Amino acid sequence: MTTAVAIGWLIVLGFTVTWAARHEVDELLDEALREAAEVMYGVLTTAPQLADSGSSLPQVLPAPPHDEKFVWQLVDARGRVIRRSHKAPVTPLSDVTRTGWFDHAGQWRVYGVSVGGEAPQMLYVAQVGAERNKDRLEAISTVLLAALTVSLLWAALLRQRVDRALRPLVQLTRQIETYDPLRPATEPAAGHREETAAISEAVRSLGRRLAHKVRLEQAFAACAAHSLRTPLAGMDAQLALAQREPADAVPQRLERTRAALTRLTRVVQSLLALFRAGEDWGLELRLCRLSELVAEIPVEGLAVTVEADVDFMADPNLVTIALVNLLDNAVRFNARHVRLYGSIDLHNVCLRMQDDGTGMTEARWQEVQKALKAEEVGSGLGLGLRLATLVAEAHGGQLRLPRPLPDQLGFLVELWLSTHLPANAGTERGQPG
Repeated sequence: MTTAVAIGWLIVLGFTVTWAARHEVDELLDEALREAAEVMYGVLTTAPQLADSGSSLPQVLPAPPHDEKFVWQLVDARGRVIRRSHKAPVTPLSDVTRTGWFDHAGQWRVYGVSVGGEAPQMLYVAQVGAERNKDRLEAISTVLLAALTVSLLWAALLRQRVDRALRPLVQLTRQIETYDPLRPATEPAAGHREETAAISEAVRSLGRRLAHKVRLEQAFAACAAHSLRTPLAGMDAQLALAQREPADAVPQRLERTRAALTRLTRVVQSLLALFRAGEDWGLELRLCRLSELVAEIPVEGLAVTVEADVDFMADPNLVTIALVNLLDNAVRFNARHVRLYGSIDLHNVCLRMQDDGTGMTEARWQEVQKALKAEEVGSGLGLGLRLATLVAEAHGGQLRLPRPLPDQLGFLVELWLSTHLPANAGTERGQPG
């Protein structure tokens, strides 16, 4: 664009300078002709000895050798040249009496003035066309060369300035080409320019949103596999038993399988709602009782006791998913008995789970606490705790791991849910289906 503008400017400048220089040079040369004619007029009227000598040939005015820029001739009333300069033609520059400026034979620019007296005469001062064109060309060339030189310097400086102004955009483009939203270290730098800083911030914001979406997809894939393992294993066990037991026991096994399938369907729907919603959680809130939610969770080899029951508003399917994963973690860490305590106040619901498993060391607790603050799947936090964290955040709460005491037995975890219902959450009274 800069080059195109510069070329257009030079073309316009060339035409403008050429027209203006030619116009001004022509005016100057015409004024010079008029001034020369007036000088010669004064000389001829004050020097009678230059009058006609009666010779048939025009007399040449004496002068030292020189290169004439202007020529002149004195023509009598009969159209004869009676006086002239060295290079003036011997024939009149006009066949008729003419005053003022005019062109003759396409070769001369002439200015005529009448010289009065007893025998009127005409004085013609002229400049040859070739000489006039030469003067024009020299003037136009000088002015045009100066103008073009200045314009080229201006264009070069403008191009350099534009390149310098666009350099941050070029650098930003290269940074965006290597930007990986999942690697924060590759984020484009803000830079020092206000324009590029705004673009960089917009790109970083878009990258963070994309990274969040990708992490949600990764978490969904991992958590879905983790959460669906227990229901599928239970269904497989019921079908295997149905194959070996008598025919009259098959309906009971099929009923249990259907119940497990129903729970599995709810789990899948809740997972999809949880991860597709992102931060705009679309919860289906119902009045839940902790003991009834636990009763719906079959956990082989684990005794679950609700020490303090509580009623609260929540999405029962999501809370069930969180409890299933927390109980599954307890089984994996050799727990045989789990105690649940529920409490509620004006702002929060706390579901506290204490098992008798191996628990965790202080170092491991530090790692888990750090992982809870991270948003990436596989950042040192088990999928069970990660999924429980997402469920708590969906309810406006959080997952807490109290610091283990030196003599503490097992693992302690708290699931905090907010009692303030989200504006976009649907509410329904009744027990979870």
